[in-house]
Amino acid sequence: MAGRKVRLPKGLWDKVKEVDETFANEVYTLSDVQLKEKVVDMSKYQTELEFAREKDQDLKSKQEQAKIAGETYTTPLKAIKLKRQLVFKVLKERTKS
Repeated sequence: MAGRKVRLPKGLWDKVKEVDETFANEVYTLSDVQLKEKVVDMSKYQTELEFAREKDQDLKSKQEQAKIAGETYTTPLKAIKLKRQLVFKVLKERTKS
């Protein structure tokens, strides 16, 4: 096992740094007032994005197409999962007897 790196779970700062390195580096330098302003600005932007996503008909159409296309796989996969669970349940019940 020599030379093998141990992966530690990523912390919140690491995750934020992946999506916005500048923000991750500056957040600890901001005052409380500036941090509160950031929260307000981010909340406003989030609301705008959610509203735009809700009104985006092209996105809705593509999501529906993806859902329909995915049913080719999801329906049989769900059935296989349920069948496997039933087999395990039957086997477990038989070992109890």
